[in-house]
Amino acid sequence: PPSSPFAGCEYESLRVPLTSEGPKQIRLISPDFPWAFDIGPSAGEEVVTCLDVLATLHFALQCPLTDTEWGTARHDKRASLIRAHDRRLRKQLVSHGSSNSATHTRPTESFNIFVQRVSLLLRVDWLGSSVAFMGLVKDEAFARRFIPGGGECPETWIVKFHKS
Repeated sequence: PPSSPFAGCEYESLRVPLTSEGPKQIRLISPDFPWAFDIGPSAGEEVVTCLDVLATLHFALQCPLTDTEWGTARHDKRASLIRAHDRRLRKQLVSHGSSNSATHTRPTESFNIFVQRVSLLLRVDWLGSSVAFMGLVKDEAFARRFIPGGGECPETWIVKFHKS
């Protein structure tokens, strides 16, 4: 995605099937977040690619946290969310600061929009300081615990993160 830190890189090389079986749909879950993300092939593709996974995960974690998601968080999780948000805000303000130098007497409109955007709690804040994507693993036991009912569901992968 254009908002990715890897924008401009040769991401096209990631348009390869996620696995040799070429799944048509997968589900991503993690012990680090409470959501399940179902992923199908992007336009023009027949199977889920590595790029589909990374783009979907990036986009989904950049969504604002909803009131319901905030409401389900326990007190310690809320404190962690706020710390993660503040850490992310400091990093983004530092990286954006060069385009809004001290020579400006008033913030630019793009800077104001930027500040409004980063002021929101995002789903990525749920991860705390463990925001480095480490990969996907299979864990059928965890998947069965995460997805109740035992009904038919897509191939399920566990997303692993590490402290950055």
